Amino acid sequence: MGMFILANSVGKTVDINSDNLLAFNPTGLGVTFNNTYSQYESYFKSTKNQVAQGQMSISILFGYVESLSYQTFSQFATFLSHQPLTLTYQTSIGPWRRDARLSSLTKTEIGGATVFATDKLNESFTLDFIGPWYQNQSGSYKSYDPDPNLGKYGKGFFTEMGTEFKYGYQEFNN
Repeated sequence: MGMFILANSVGKTVDINSDNLLAFNPTGLGVTFNNTYSQYESYFKSTKNQVAQGQMSISILFGYVESLSYQTFSQFATFLSHQPLTLTYQTSIGPWRRDARLSSLTKTEIGGATVFATDKLNESFTLDFIGPWYQNQSGSYKSYDPDPNLGKYGKGFFTEMGTEFKYGYQEFNN
């Protein structure tokens, strides 16, 4: 499994850290806050802390050979059309996920005005994050055996403690 996996809304996934889609120079994986402060003399007191909407940008080389570069770009663009997307970031402490939408995907020519001239399409790809990072946690379900000694709850008529009449009434003999 690669470091960056994208999943789209129809359940398809793509590894953007492979020979066919080689992602490099990621930025924006951290977090930014919009903080508001009130000043009291030379001190500042935090009055509001809000997570800012994040953006991740990454460069991608398309196709493992030049002849597949345009076809790989086209397939990736089609994959991105099924939004929202989920980015899985594989780390040493497990996978982290973040839901996102496409912000931009550049399109130039091979050897054109990109970061550096190569024999493949070299494009910039940007995602707008629409939620915080999260990790899926697994839980286990524990079923319990019924306890035959549980007390009875509800309305009933009893002759003595623990003895219930079948029909819920009692006949009296004089």
